[in-house]
Amino acid sequence: MIAAGTLRYILKFKQLEEIQSDSGFITKSKIDLFTTRAAKVKSTGNFGLNAKELFHDNELIFKIRNNNLLVDDLIVEYNNNEYNITLLDYNEFDNSVTITLQKVNI
Repeated sequence: MIAAGTLRYILKFKQLEEIQSDSGFITKSKIDLFTTRAAKVKSTGNFGLNAKELFHDNELIFKIRNNNLLVDDLIVEYNNNEYNITLLDYNEFDNSVTITLQKVNI
């Protein structure tokens, strides 16, 4: 069971959608799907070297209430940063989902 007082963080879930113009050009844009409140379970960060570039690897784990629109190919916005969903762990007993997010390196 998730206590309402622990849901302190706001997560925006976005979906990539292809939009075709009148000329036939296809562009991908991010469409806001839904916004929800979340409880932060864990966050880790470390630096790694890949192809002579330094990357900051940031992983966050949140717990939210289940939503039927939630799938693993969505983009999550938190603190003006974008994250990919790497793991969804559904808990059917208390209707919650534990989400593991990986920061998108731009």
